[in-house]
Amino acid sequence: MDQNIIAKIEAYDYIAVYRHINPDFDAFGSQFGMYDIIKTTYPNKKVYLCGDFSSELVGKYTVDFNDDTVDYNNEVLGIVLDTANRERIDDDSYTKCKEIIKIDHHIVIDSYGDLNYEDSTASSVSQLVTQFFKDNSTLKITKDGAAALYLGIIGDTSRFLFKSTDVRTFDAASTLLKTGIDIVDIYNRIYLRKAKDLEVNKFILNNYKFDGGVAYYVLRDEDLKNLKISRERGSDFVNILSGIEEYKIWVAVTENVVDNNWRISIRSRDITINGIAQKYNGGGHALASGAKLDDFEMLPKLIEDLKELINE
Repeated sequence: MDQNIIAKIEAYDYIAVYRHINPDFDAFGSQFGMYDIIKTTYPNKKVYLCGDFSSELVGKYTVDFNDDTVDYNNEVLGIVLDTANRERIDDDSYTKCKEIIKIDHHIVIDSYGDLNYEDSTASSVSQLVTQFFKDNSTLKITKDGAAALYLGIIGDTSRFLFKSTDVRTFDAASTLLKTGIDIVDIYNRIYLRKAKDLEVNKFILNNYKFDGGVAYYVLRDEDLKNLKISRERGSDFVNILSGIEEYKIWVAVTENVVDNNWRISIRSRDITINGIAQKYNGGGHALASGAKLDDFEMLPKLIEDLKELINE
């Protein structure tokens, strides 16, 4: 598979790199990392990053990139990272690409690429991209690109804590460390908090609900404004409810006024929850998934479904 991917990259002068909407650390990490590998290895190629880059997470990465618009009058290769199905690709322009390479680690539901590299056992797509780099001696990467991939791995494994972490994950981390990246700086980018984050913690701990093994918090738009955080940041606090024996599943519910819906982040220790996420317009991994509610009145039904899952 690696050689097929390299052959496709070498065959195109124009390459557009995509990832999913509502990006997390792995989405950005794999996207920036792949971009850096291609630009560093093939400096004469025109490589573009596609999607919305207004997220606060962008500031965590140091890969230097331009924001030029892709000229699809040329033959363009699209590389889509960390995106299970085509509906979640950020930027519909991917449909203008002559060919698509999909690289993903979610449960396979839509092999939309002309070339598909799918491994649902991998901890992250950043791990897959790192392995791709390691296994091909012709490829090059900068420290900034390696740091982006390390950020992606750390973000999707929660510092190597999740069950998806295995020997391949540590092998990938070792490969990135050999480039000379500063992991203290990288951890600070993720985990160094601002004082206002304590106010968010306080709000959540004072207002969360617990029902039949499910712990969840709700952040309405007015709460987000009062706490001075974005909708995306509102979901980032979901693991504040983890590590409690009685809480089998924990959930973040945040209002998204831009799209007139509610974003749901679902986590568990050992209960497979992605099937429920799919039922509510989402999906993801066995123990970490996202969903979407078009109406807040649907929340009680979601909680009931999760409770039934616990009792099965």
